[in-house]
Amino acid sequence: MKHLNNSFRTHTGTRGVHFYNESNCNFLTWLEVLDFVKSLGDKQTSAILSEELINRLANYDPDTEFLAIRQSNKTVSIELFTSSNYVEI
Repeated sequence: MKHLNNSFRTHTGTRGVHFYNESNCNFLTWLEVLDFVKSLGDKQTSAILSEELINRLANYDPDTEFLAIRQSNKTVSIELFTSSNYVEI
């Protein structure tokens, strides 16, 4: 998870989302996430994910918390880390 920790460290204080999997992490800013959400379309599953993502994005502290989306196989999860629950490697 070194790639995720590096992204956290690099983007501390910037509102956005860390999209990651087992080997890569891509950080998108607030505006880039809004564009991403628009690209998902209006399918029910996409709408639920989009609503939850925007809600979390608007309501976290980018100075002490890190919003992440993890993709593993066909599962996508929204995760919120605090600076105290990740370990620098």
